[in-house]
Amino acid sequence: MTRDQALALVHEHTPSPSLRRHMLAVECCLRKYAILLGEDPDLWGLTGLLHDFDYEGHPEDHPLWGMRLLESMSVDPAIVRAVAAHYEEKTGVAPESPLERHLVACDELTGFIAAVVYVRPSKSILDVEVKSVLKKLKEPSFAAAVDREGVHRGAALIGRPLEEHVAIMLEAMKASAADLGLA
Repeated sequence: MTRDQALALVHEHTPSPSLRRHMLAVECCLRKYAILLGEDPDLWGLTGLLHDFDYEGHPEDHPLWGMRLLESMSVDPAIVRAVAAHYEEKTGVAPESPLERHLVACDELTGFIAAVVYVRPSKSILDVEVKSVLKKLKEPSFAAAVDREGVHRGAALIGRPLEEHVAIMLEAMKASAADLGLA
């Protein structure tokens, strides 16, 4: 599957611009990690782009519905398995590969970083520093729906200190700020 095909699938099944931006954010973060780790940035990026494409249309069956569609389209099995692993509670598939672990680690944190951006006067990620994200993580009332334990567990899952993980993700998201609506 090409990126254009994946993006078309996202647009077909995801009417919400905010969820589309979330998937784009996970895509750019996974691409960054793939490059850092010597992995395939296209494969990792497609995984980030596709991981939630079925969420709005099939919330009760997410990600199972999307996995079936991806399999029927002969999408790389590594992508399908990573989509399964990003929702272990539903699929029973634990994140094992580096791709799967990094998808889990990036998923929850991208939304939190975006929330930090939205409360800044500039509304720009270019002004956000690691310490700002870490400070907001300590405020339970800020972006209360974000699973703080999941954020910490994600960093541990990829073997990085949270501060370093946030720094890598901020760098990736800043490089794609315009595409993410965060410039």
